[in-house]
Amino acid sequence: MTGASSFLGGHILAQLLERGYKVRGSVRSQEKADAIRRNYNAYSHKLEILVVEDISADVSLAKLMVDAVAVVHVASPVNLNPANNERDLLRPAIKGTLNVLRAAATNGSTIKRVILTSTMATMSQVGSGPIPGKIYSEADWNSVTWDQAVASPDGHYVYCASKTLAEQAAWRFMREENKAGSLGFDMVSIHPGWLLGPFVHHVERFSDLSMSLAECYETVTKRQERLPPTKVQYWTDVRDAARAHVEVLGLAKAEGRYLVANPAKFDWKKAFSILRSRFPDQYHNAPDEPGYTVQLRPEVDVSKAEKAFGFGWTSLDQSYTDMVEQFYKLRRDGMAD
Repeated sequence: MTGASSFLGGHILAQLLERGYKVRGSVRSQEKADAIRRNYNAYSHKLEILVVEDISADVSLAKLMVDAVAVVHVASPVNLNPANNERDLLRPAIKGTLNVLRAAATNGSTIKRVILTSTMATMSQVGSGPIPGKIYSEADWNSVTWDQAVASPDGHYVYCASKTLAEQAAWRFMREENKAGSLGFDMVSIHPGWLLGPFVHHVERFSDLSMSLAECYETVTKRQERLPPTKVQYWTDVRDAARAHVEVLGLAKAEGRYLVANPAKFDWKKAFSILRSRFPDQYHNAPDEPGYTVQLRPEVDVSKAEKAFGFGWTSLDQSYTDMVEQFYKLRRDGMAD
């Protein structure tokens, strides 16, 4: 797997090891490799960690896949303030994904399945607001174009575009390279929403938290005069997202895309209400706005994932509570900002 030291990658790695899989993971630095080895010392006989500084570079990833039966491709660049959209996000996302697929297609490869970590954002129209009668499903695509992504000043929009264009490139590769059934593997993509929940990967300080965790951490530590606008409603508990990746490994037949966004949408009023009710003695920063409104976005059809993976979704109450409890514990233990 790639991205083994990330928020989602850490949970996928933990679940794979707990289920008895042997895992070879890639990370970007020796420091991250050493941290994973320390954290999973009990699984040292089942775990190998390699350092690949940049999977989008002109290097072969075939060594990652020697004797492996599947690839979970989690790694992708995240930069909400790119200096150059094409250089910093778009091309690295596409090239990294194609490098993984080309390595899996190498002569002598033992790979049988590639699992691509995508996102709900490749299926939805980012920032669209209400679309009457619309229900998002695996059949939908973000309509962003290359030219729009290159020109946009909105880093979040460009990140979503990079994931969309990388996934489209991956499916195009599969169509073009497998015309005669010559590839020895299939590919599926997993599409979570905004990831919430506790983390299991190594973090030295709170400033090292991933984008989604950092935003939630600020709700715990900073005084909020007003509820922030709810820009992202589609969310997934990180443990559910990881489980989807692990479950699909064991399916004899898996096909196409799997939307794993929690059907109970997120908003900040719900999140602050959880903070007030679950942490009354610790949390005093939450405003209450009875008139707070959310411009609801379309519903989601997640029946394909529910049927395939046997979901039961983790509730927002449980996910946010587990995450914030971890924040408070780490602060008590002295973790620095």
